[in-house]
Amino acid sequence: MIQLTTQEFAAGTMQPLPMVLLAVALLWFLLCGIVLFVIDVQEHRLPNSWTALLFSGAAVLLVAGTLTAGQDSVLAGRWLMTLLGSASYLAIMFILHVITRAGVGMGDVKLAAGLGLYTGFIGVETLIAGFVLAFVIGGFHALFLVVFRGAKKTTRIAFGPAMLIAATACMLM
Repeated sequence: MIQLTTQEFAAGTMQPLPMVLLAVALLWFLLCGIVLFVIDVQEHRLPNSWTALLFSGAAVLLVAGTLTAGQDSVLAGRWLMTLLGSASYLAIMFILHVITRAGVGMGDVKLAAGLGLYTGFIGVETLIAGFVLAFVIGGFHALFLVVFRGAKKTTRIAFGPAMLIAATACMLM
């Protein structure tokens, strides 16, 4: 997101409404992300109400931002990739949910829909990087728990925080 914003400023084509919508979308991500992170760490669940808020707010704000951007803006035309990013991340996580017999929870699947909007908005590379980085972070977290906390095969590990950290890192690049 930072790179897109910088490109928009550098191009000199910045329009206020799309930039305000993008800023509000980032604040929305921050608010929902912090709440989801804390709840998943404490309770090992991602409430439907918060994953739905993340998704719906992001969908409205990001799509509106791209639709209101001028044709010469770097934000223009990103609505389709934004929606495809969400659908792709959601579908892959759902397949993993089915294959792992709930090893990946439905909360993680629903979270993927919202995170896919943000990473998809930036581009395919960011979407893929966010997905892969989530599993790398989750893997290191699991390894840490096994080595230092004596976690076993049956130990539940919250995956939402890894997904949120990965998406945040990718949006900052």
